[in-house]
Amino acid sequence: MNTTKSFQTSSSLRHAPFSQDSSTSITYEYSPLLEGFPLAHGVTYRYGGVSEGNFNSFNMGLHVGDDPKAVAENRKRLAQVLGVDSNHLTCGEQVHGVGVTRVTEELIGRGAFSWEDSIPDSDAIHTNLVNVPLLLLVADCVPVLIYDAVHHAVAVVHAGWRGAIAHIVERTMDSMHDAYGTLPSDCYLFIGPSIGEDSFEVSEEIAEQFRQDMGNLGLSQVNAVVRYLQRLKQATPTPHIDLKGYIAACVVQKGVPIDQVILSATDTMMTEGCYSYRGDAGKTGRMAMFAVLQNQG
Repeated sequence: MNTTKSFQTSSSLRHAPFSQDSSTSITYEYSPLLEGFPLAHGVTYRYGGVSEGNFNSFNMGLHVGDDPKAVAENRKRLAQVLGVDSNHLTCGEQVHGVGVTRVTEELIGRGAFSWEDSIPDSDAIHTNLVNVPLLLLVADCVPVLIYDAVHHAVAVVHAGWRGAIAHIVERTMDSMHDAYGTLPSDCYLFIGPSIGEDSFEVSEEIAEQFRQDMGNLGLSQVNAVVRYLQRLKQATPTPHIDLKGYIAACVVQKGVPIDQVILSATDTMMTEGCYSYRGDAGKTGRMAMFAVLQNQG
């Protein structure tokens, strides 16, 4: 039986626009797929904060060496824009793993102003509680938002290449199914700003892991996800990964309708307004994916 599924590459999928709040000068990227749903969401850029130096200016990460007071002020500004209590900002401890945690009332506010207080071992968190701001930190890794429009639940997922190939996004949908009855067909996905395929050069060993995984899944887009590109001053082409396209292919394979998936066109390594761990040699801040369920009706 042929188990392959047709799929468009990330270059032909719809892409997300920018929005800027003029009252606070906070710039963020959001998904037009989610407009009209009772959900506030987006991914912050580095403008509109008080951090200095390598973290200039809207750094959201408490674990990167920035002044904690500056990060706290930045987070308070985000909470003000969202109209939520900054003490309710809820974060998972991101360890490049596959831990998924449901945010219940007793977990609200974990990690709001202390990295050590984040929900342990949780690269993905989800909830069906309204007015609870979920926060996820990235600087090249892929932030993924999953919104279940049927059961009114939301998740934010941190997917570096290790988490992506371990299928943390699909695992999160499974966890949401256990918690709320979520089905893939119920879900809308925003695959946010992250390192692009032109920038994400990998080793042959990593490239082979992706080839094998896609082969095992019966995915036919290997040549679109793993490509050989030749950079300036390089003698031979080297493997690059389209991580956003890979994640999209996997979730469509799982049953998410392709027209309910949108990818950011932003390459964080090549975009001045983004923090990039690879581009800045590890000395940089973090962007935040945020998601807040609002009351229905």
